[in-house]
Amino acid sequence: MICAGCEGHDCGGCQPGEKKATKALVDEFGALLKASELGGSYELSFYESTPENIARNPDVERLLSMARLEPVVCIGGKISYLGGFSPEGLLEELRKKHRG
Repeated sequence: MICAGCEGHDCGGCQPGEKKATKALVDEFGALLKASELGGSYELSFYESTPENIARNPDVERLLSMARLEPVVCIGGKISYLGGFSPEGLLEELRKKHRG
């Protein structure tokens, strides 16, 4: 469970609020992405943090061995975000990256 609206701050520093399962936030982001103008440009995949899945990306494996930073959000195979996120905020950041 992570904060359902963390943007631009450390989760430990925010007021206790609504917590959602990471998978629920990923599903919300997936629905927003699909309905957006970027829907055909990106493919969304969700991997549980098992040793096998973490090993898919050496950078993720290295980071998670140093600290608890879940979830790790990768875009184009590169780490883009660590920790809590809001689906709406993540879509807006993806739009910014897409525009370049």
